[in-house]
Amino acid sequence: MGEAAPINEAVELVCKRMSAGQFAAKDLSPALQRLSDLVYAPLVKHLTNVSHLIVCPDGQLSRLPFEMLPVGNKFLIEEKTISYVTSGREVVRIACPKTRIQSSKSLVMGNPDFDLDLKVAQASQPAGFAGIPARSSRDAKQDASQLAGVTPALPLSAATRSLSRDYRGMTFTPLPGSGVEATNVAKLLGDDAILRLGADAREAELKAVVSPRVLHLATHGFFLSDQEFKHTNSLDLSSAFTWPGPPKGGTPNDWENPLVRCGIALAGANHAQQITNAIAEDVVLTGLEASLLNLQGTELVILSACDSGTGEVKIGEAVMSLRRAFRIAGAETVLASHWPENDQATSLLMMEFMRRWRAGEPRAKAWREAQLTLLRSKGAKQDFSNPFFWSAFTLTGQWN
Repeated sequence: MGEAAPINEAVELVCKRMSAGQFAAKDLSPALQRLSDLVYAPLVKHLTNVSHLIVCPDGQLSRLPFEMLPVGNKFLIEEKTISYVTSGREVVRIACPKTRIQSSKSLVMGNPDFDLDLKVAQASQPAGFAGIPARSSRDAKQDASQLAGVTPALPLSAATRSLSRDYRGMTFTPLPGSGVEATNVAKLLGDDAILRLGADAREAELKAVVSPRVLHLATHGFFLSDQEFKHTNSLDLSSAFTWPGPPKGGTPNDWENPLVRCGIALAGANHAQQITNAIAEDVVLTGLEASLLNLQGTELVILSACDSGTGEVKIGEAVMSLRRAFRIAGAETVLASHWPENDQATSLLMMEFMRRWRAGEPRAKAWREAQLTLLRSKGAKQDFSNPFFWSAFTLTGQWN
């Protein structure tokens, strides 16, 4: 493909514009065309009889949804089905799957009550199953029977629960649209799904499930930039989980693990500074914690959250992000985003995808058709034909 510099420059511009919602910027289309000329054009002659592209991106290309590359007067998604893997060896493993582990009921979470005061909530409610606070709207026994295969919340060490200092100052706004999305997805999944909204969308409940068939999380996501590690204001991360390759020299303890710098916000997240070890819930699930979940047998994880695919780009090691964390945990397929998405467009995407997948279509095909539905909406009352709306999410892992 030639020199990396012009490719990286174009990717940076595209991601900058999309992250800012500047999808009508004049320099965006030329940048996408440059990327297509540099990245895809050299491969075209080898792909004449190929309908499905399995992309294993490295470096800055990990930030690029290939679906949005222009090919003539079309987008690449109009010609090919596209899915992603984090390493080449995954192709063999996915093509020759082992015996599937029996999965339990799906879990769908949306519109968490970020302002929930967990101290008050836990003081006013008796303990329910698996150490999770009981809720007046449901009987604890019913919860226990519905969540087949639950185990107590993961016993995490201080290092894995440690959060970046930057996170402590963040405030999360309500996401009513995500509640509608979660409710609709749960309806499509039928009796196979357990729905948790508002105050019930808690981290402890997420950690309690084992191998849900589908895990759908509609909330806020985040990724924080790296910063120098100070022993005076953070817990010691000198463990097997510490990121082994600090940039620009130094010891492994000088920089934060990138999986601690990404996460999703759950109920109570706006009270993070008040959380103490006496409360069993963190209110935020970091990437490192997500990687320790038991998702063996989970067919699909949908991270319907901004920047859920954003992470630390390391040459030869893919992106250390929430997407990577849930794959490490065992999820067969992960849908995650590259930039902040539009609520309405995302809801339509997820509903169309889920409807097709539940009808028996392979995952990659169902996802492509959902994206094409939005792409072909040009001129409609809700026009989501721009790549900003339909290409934010990419599908990684099992494509069938």
